[in-house]
Amino acid sequence: MAIDKYATESFVLASYETSEHDRTYKLFTKDFGLIFARATSVRKLESKLRPHLQVGRMTRVTLVKGKEVWRITGSEEYHCHPLLRDDVVKLIERFVRGEGAQKTLFTHMKDLVSISNIDERTGRLLANYLLLVDLGYADAYIIGAESIEQYISWNIEDLYTQAILTKDVLRPHVMRVLSQVQL
Repeated sequence: MAIDKYATESFVLASYETSEHDRTYKLFTKDFGLIFARATSVRKLESKLRPHLQVGRMTRVTLVKGKEVWRITGSEEYHCHPLLRDDVVKLIERFVRGEGAQKTLFTHMKDLVSISNIDERTGRLLANYLLLVDLGYADAYIIGAESIEQYISWNIEDLYTQAILTKDVLRPHVMRVLSQVQL
C-alpha cells in the first residue's frame, strides 16, 4: 500500500510540545485549511525540519495523513516581508476556524506578504480588509470594485493600489466591521 504525500504551502500559526522530542503544529494550509500536524524528533538539535517550522513563518510542508493526525515529513521556508507576515499570522490565528480549504484567502495573504516594496500601514489595512472580505464579513465594493467579478479578477498589486486610493473610506469600514464582529 502506497503512502500518499501532500505538498502544500502553509503559515505556521502555533506549536505545542507533545512529547520529549516531538511537536504539534497548527498550520493554515492552502489545500486543507486549518490543520494540526505532528513533527517527530523536531526538537532535537540535529533536526532538519526545526529551522523551517518556526511560529510565524510561511513554509511549504510535505504532509502524510495518518489514522488520527497529519504528520510533517518535510518543510521549506519561504522568504517574505517579516513584519507583514507576523500581522497576517496573527489575523489568521484570530479569525480562521475549522478545517476546510480557503484558497482565495490563502492566496491573498501569501501574495500580500510577498510584495517587496510595501507601505506597512497600508499593508496591514489591506491584510485586515482582505481577510474580512474573504471570510464574508466585509463589503468587497468598498475598495472601488464595480462588481464582485472585478474584485475577484484583481491581483494583489491591483488590490494594493486600490487600498492606497481608497484608504480614507477603507479604514473606517474595516474598523466598523472589526467592532461589529468582535472576535
